[in-house]
Amino acid sequence: MNIADLMKAATMGNVKRLRPMIVWSIIEYAFRGAPYGVLLIAIFEMFEPLRHPGTPLDISAMMMVTVALTGSLVLLFLVSRKSYFASYYESYDICAEGRLTIGDHLKKLSMGFYNGRDPGDIASYLITDYNNIEFLLSHLLPQMFGAVAMPLVLLVVLAFMDWRMALLSSLVIPVALPAVWLTKKLITHFGKKHRRIKIRAISRMIEYIHGIRLIKAFNLRGTRFDRLEKAFRELKTMSIKLEAGVGPSVLIGGFVLHSGLAIIILTGLTFTLAGNLALPVYIMFLVLGTRVYEPLIQVLMFIGELNYYEIGVKRIEQLRQTPVLTGTNHAVRSERYDIEFRDVSFRYHETDVLKKVNVTIPEQSLTAFVGPSGSGKTTMTRLIARFWDVDNGSVLIGGHDVTSYDPDDVLAAIAMVFQNVYLFNDTIYNNIRVGNKTATAEDVFEASRKARCHEFISALPNAYETIVGEGGSTLSGGEKQRISIARAILKDAPVVLLDEATASLDPENELYIQQAINDLVKRKTVVVIAHRLNTVVNADNIVVFDEGAVVEQGTHTSLMNRNGLYRRMWDEQMKIREWRF
Repeated sequence: MNIADLMKAATMGNVKRLRPMIVWSIIEYAFRGAPYGVLLIAIFEMFEPLRHPGTPLDISAMMMVTVALTGSLVLLFLVSRKSYFASYYESYDICAEGRLTIGDHLKKLSMGFYNGRDPGDIASYLITDYNNIEFLLSHLLPQMFGAVAMPLVLLVVLAFMDWRMALLSSLVIPVALPAVWLTKKLITHFGKKHRRIKIRAISRMIEYIHGIRLIKAFNLRGTRFDRLEKAFRELKTMSIKLEAGVGPSVLIGGFVLHSGLAIIILTGLTFTLAGNLALPVYIMFLVLGTRVYEPLIQVLMFIGELNYYEIGVKRIEQLRQTPVLTGTNHAVRSERYDIEFRDVSFRYHETDVLKKVNVTIPEQSLTAFVGPSGSGKTTMTRLIARFWDVDNGSVLIGGHDVTSYDPDDVLAAIAMVFQNVYLFNDTIYNNIRVGNKTATAEDVFEASRKARCHEFISALPNAYETIVGEGGSTLSGGEKQRISIARAILKDAPVVLLDEATASLDPENELYIQQAINDLVKRKTVVVIAHRLNTVVNADNIVVFDEGAVVEQGTHTSLMNRNGLYRRMWDEQMKIREWRF
């Protein structure tokens, strides 16, 4: 990836936004040489009495030089300030917009993108990778352009003074290029390994924090912490290798560039003693020589960092190129909400999850999916919501394939209530209002009443303005479940998917939630995943799954009469109900 491609990827194609920061950085570096130019005028003035004995030092000229030097420093301050704000404001703005764009892009990806990926890898996109892009845009790119422009300008100025000395001064620059090439190769080699290990360490840290209760409950602190400690030690080792591996090439490049100053001293002294170079010009080369090489040494270091941060830019660019779920016909709108599975097959990695499934779910009916764990029930609901696309066959809503709809239209038509509820670290009011951003306060309160949660919310110290903590950590399981149902009621979607919403609740909460669900599913197309069969005996159709295939379907009575898998599951559950300590 060259510099142009890197800039394009970092700005998501809007390279024009980098122009102001690059231009002002170049101007800033150009003005950094202004005080030295004024200083050279002072040197020439001080040498006049030596060149022409008897000529007094021009005090007025020196005063003007002093004023000019002060003015150049003030001007440099103003230009540097402008450059600073141009770089940082714009780079932070670009990265803020980029993070939001990537967040929106992640939302549109298939769930297949997330499954099997390390959580640290996903988090790294928005945190680590964009921190790198932020540094790249605010520091490296503008300063690199400025650091390259300044030596070029100085060498042109010096060439007008003495082209031989300017040419000799510039000879070390191409000699340092192999060090640049070597630095790039080493950074790419060690940088990719460092990034992988860094992501692994982040994942182990997330794993440790999320599993801390289990770790404490089973006294696994030593075992689990060993994994975390090993990940951090690997990160430490690779970080040292990254620095140590690149360091020698950067030092060699710096040594080669610094040798240019030795060339200026030796050749300049030779020319001066031979009478081929005026002493003031020689001094000027000595003063400005350091200003030629120091920025180039910075560029050498910038290139090393640039290649490391390029890895993050490439990751973001690859993420942007990951195809999102889209509809083949955005004009399709459904007027009915019956659902049909036609010869649907679906694989997850190398495992067949569904095998040629055919199921019809009439509009405004209640259909239950039952069967052993891992038989494909949850996958069926995920395919309705188009979290994944099927491998073979088709899923239809209202007679149209779900892939023909805009994915947002599909999700807008579906309300989901699952056993594991997630609430945002926000107020209860905002968590309920997620279901409908246009809802009024009275709409939220009414949905809460129907979900049987208005009473306990009102009893809280801050009522609906209570912050629930990350994942709803300050609430009980039953309270979170009722809030999620209030959210679904407020959405008022024509299709409702319920994934055993009462399975792990106490009898009192189960009663409340069952009453809330009854309000939720009125006049809806409802699909419920049930483990307790007694909760779905009144379903219009019960679909029985086993090993990814539909083995039976019908009403409770008809399935009991068949003496198949459903009857065996029912009998087992009836026996369990009679079990006591």
